Amino acid sequence: MNRMRALMLLVAVLTGLALAGLWWQADRARTLLQQQAFDEAEQRSLQLADAMAGQIDGLLSSLDTALLRLRRDWLQVTDVSDFALLAQETLRTLPEGFVDYVSVVDASGHVVYNSLGAESGVFVGDRPHFRAQRAAPQQMLVGTPVQSRLSGRWVFIVSRAVLREGVFDGTVHLLVSTEHVARRLAALSLRPTDIVSLVHPNGDLLAHSANNTGAMSRKVPADRPFLLDGRAEAGTFRFESPLDARWRTAGWRRLPDSGLVTVVGLSDEGVLAPLQALMQRDWVFKLLLSGLFVAGGGLIMLLLGRVGRSQALLETLTGELEQRVQARTRDLAMLNAELESFAYSVAHDLRTPLRSIHGFASLLEEDQAERLDDTGRSHLRRIQAGAKRMGQLITDLLSMTQLGRATLKVSPVDLSAMATDIASELDRNDPRRRVEWQIEEGLRAEADPVLVRAVLQNLLGNAWKYTGQNPQARISLRRESTASGLHTFVVQDNGAGFDMAFVQQLFQPFRRLHAHDEFEGSGVGLATVKRIVERHGGSVGAEGVPGQGAKFRFSLPQSDV
Repeated sequence: MNRMRALMLLVAVLTGLALAGLWWQADRARTLLQQQAFDEAEQRSLQLADAMAGQIDGLLSSLDTALLRLRRDWLQVTDVSDFALLAQETLRTLPEGFVDYVSVVDASGHVVYNSLGAESGVFVGDRPHFRAQRAAPQQMLVGTPVQSRLSGRWVFIVSRAVLREGVFDGTVHLLVSTEHVARRLAALSLRPTDIVSLVHPNGDLLAHSANNTGAMSRKVPADRPFLLDGRAEAGTFRFESPLDARWRTAGWRRLPDSGLVTVVGLSDEGVLAPLQALMQRDWVFKLLLSGLFVAGGGLIMLLLGRVGRSQALLETLTGELEQRVQARTRDLAMLNAELESFAYSVAHDLRTPLRSIHGFASLLEEDQAERLDDTGRSHLRRIQAGAKRMGQLITDLLSMTQLGRATLKVSPVDLSAMATDIASELDRNDPRRRVEWQIEEGLRAEADPVLVRAVLQNLLGNAWKYTGQNPQARISLRRESTASGLHTFVVQDNGAGFDMAFVQQLFQPFRRLHAHDEFEGSGVGLATVKRIVERHGGSVGAEGVPGQGAKFRFSLPQSDV
């Protein structure tokens, strides 16, 4: 009895280890998928930052054109009222709401013109932007954001120096609306949780696609790569936003002339959103496989418990009847020996719960056949068949899951040679059958060799199986057509065929059109074929007539070789 308990404990431990391995592998695959999604997000954010940098550069170019025109008009007119008309005409060439107003400052730092008719005579000569413009009279400069006293809106100054005969004579300012720039950033059509920012070289936020007003007067953290290395042109990084505490993957691009930086941040929830459906399917597969493992382990433990109870009962009966019935005692002793041998086999041959079920059933059928009636032998065969089908189902499920997530390693594949090899293997496995193989030469495709071999093994194996009752069996593989960079191949046989009314069920897992006693199978093979072909960008289809055979089409990318 203690030995049976030890065996039951061993079964429980092995089942637990199998479940732990399954979940560990699934978690590892999920982590790899998430890392791949973040890597792709880095590339996408960098591409979006490049695109937005081009748009901002275009806006700055239009502002520079307006500044040059305003500077020319200021130098040419003698009456401020004439310049006011020219300034309004220049503002109309810019997008509505882009510029709040225009101002001109003389060489001494006093405002001498403002398009809103205010602040004339105000001294701004001590402000950093004016001093910077005086020091770099040949450049267009972009200032940091400030809240305008006149309009109440957040703006930043874009200016050029006024040079009269090569001598600094003041500056022309355009006060640009940060809200307008923020709307241009938001037009990138990202997810609601993604952000786009325009950053000044000193780290001030000039515009922010989300909650622009709340972002004004804030600096980005000093550890951002574009602030640490002022010569770097572009890059990516991950960060937790101080505005909404969301983690994002960001790409950035520095504008070469102004030094402004466009930053595009893609939120983690947005990056991982496309994986949710896949992760949910993985959860279903894990739960299904876990249930199968637990059910298998439970069946083994139940069987061991019954064996243990039978052994104890036999030992008790042997002790009571030993004096009276020697023949009966010998029979019981022999049965005890057989039960011990059976338990020994379980202890040493148990590799998976399902193989153990099949092993016990086989031992009972071989050793106790004479003691069992027809009903008992029928039960044994049903146990064996059920264990075998469950084992094949688990194998096929694992195979379908692994093939569906395997990384594609595409290379030129000789389908003709591969199909010939599979056909030879089928012939060797059943030399009594005579099948006419018609495999077209020179069939090639650009695909993963391992996965495509699985496709051919399933399709040719099915053709072999369903022509088993036809003494003049024919199986062929040929190319049917080529279109849009895809070759369409056809596997055809003259076997059992199928009713086209059920064609939609063929490529669904566990859907079978024939009974198990007619043709063996788990109903997973064609679902595996469909998944592999679709991962290569192709499609599958089928035609059939009951009793006349079937055609299975699949398309793969054509090979350049």
